Amino acid sequence: MKMRITVNIENDDNTEAVEPTEIELGIPNFEAFTGPDKFREVFDQYERKALEARNDAMKASTEKYLSGLAKKNTVRDRSRERKNH
Repeated sequence: MKMRITVNIENDDNTEAVEPTEIELGIPNFEAFTGPDKFREVFDQYERKALEARNDAMKASTEKYLSGLAKKNTVRDRSRERKNH
């Protein structure tokens, strides 16, 4: 079984601000929950993988966001330089 986490960063008008970030991970199948004695162990595996994937998705999407910000600032700075000359 797998889980897919997608992070979209959009402008206020719902247009894409940066490319979406997608993380896919394997999670335990329902059959892994073989009884009450295994529930905590299997759920812990699921939760740890999900939290790790969430953190990876947020890190990657934040890098894309900051990269886009840096590009916009570079373009804006070049525009100012041209106006000042």
